[in-house]
Amino acid sequence: MMKCMHIYLSILGVIGFVSSEHEFERRAACPDSSMCLSQWGYCGTGPDYCGSGCQAGPCTGSGGSSGGDGTIINEQTFACAFNTIDAGTRLNRLNGLRNSGWKPTNKDEAAVFLGHVFHETDGLKTIREYCAPGCGSHYAGSWCSIQGNPNKLYYGRGWFQLSWPCNYYAAGQSLGIDLLNNPDLVEQQQDIAVKTAIWFYNANNMAAPAKQGDFAATTRIINGALECNGGPGTNNQMARVATYRRIRHCFGLGEPTRNPVC
Repeated sequence: MMKCMHIYLSILGVIGFVSSEHEFERRAACPDSSMCLSQWGYCGTGPDYCGSGCQAGPCTGSGGSSGGDGTIINEQTFACAFNTIDAGTRLNRLNGLRNSGWKPTNKDEAAVFLGHVFHETDGLKTIREYCAPGCGSHYAGSWCSIQGNPNKLYYGRGWFQLSWPCNYYAAGQSLGIDLLNNPDLVEQQQDIAVKTAIWFYNANNMAAPAKQGDFAATTRIINGALECNGGPGTNNQMARVATYRRIRHCFGLGEPTRNPVC
């Protein structure tokens, strides 16, 4: 079901110094979206910066701002997670998430979900499979009683790259939209691009392990036959895991507490 390229970029925090006084440089905003602006106006990572009184960035404490609205996934954490797209595209994608109505229960769930989204969509650069439309015929088959519309193509679209007629039909039934006959809606409307991913996420019970930070279990659900247990997609899994590790830091979570490899 999942087809995509992947990119992993590590983010290195750089702290500026005022050489004449050997003090941390005060900043109006941090130059790196993975850094927090502390209550004293300094940029950095860790509890001293992201804890109590944090003013901006992926804050983890109380008394400060987390991008303006206090939610777990906000402009700051979203920018940190999706750091390879331009600001306009990123805001467009974030608004799709907001309009979908979905919010993570905790930071572990946010990191797991966005880690998979990044991997499946090349960092949200595309919500349409790169091989489309040429590869559309590859997804014409059906394992259920539903047959695809012969005039439509069912290649990967959306935040989880929804594919195949059976999945388009089931997702559409759940969302109250005829996606079997209108599959292009998944790439045309930002909120539907998100909602189809949430449909798959909920239909396959990914939330429970995600809330516990069990990335391996969620990878097994998404693409276990190919990526897990030394399968042919092992390298893809390693790229997926590297992305997840990076995005955890966007939420101030640090390294995984569970083995992220399935």
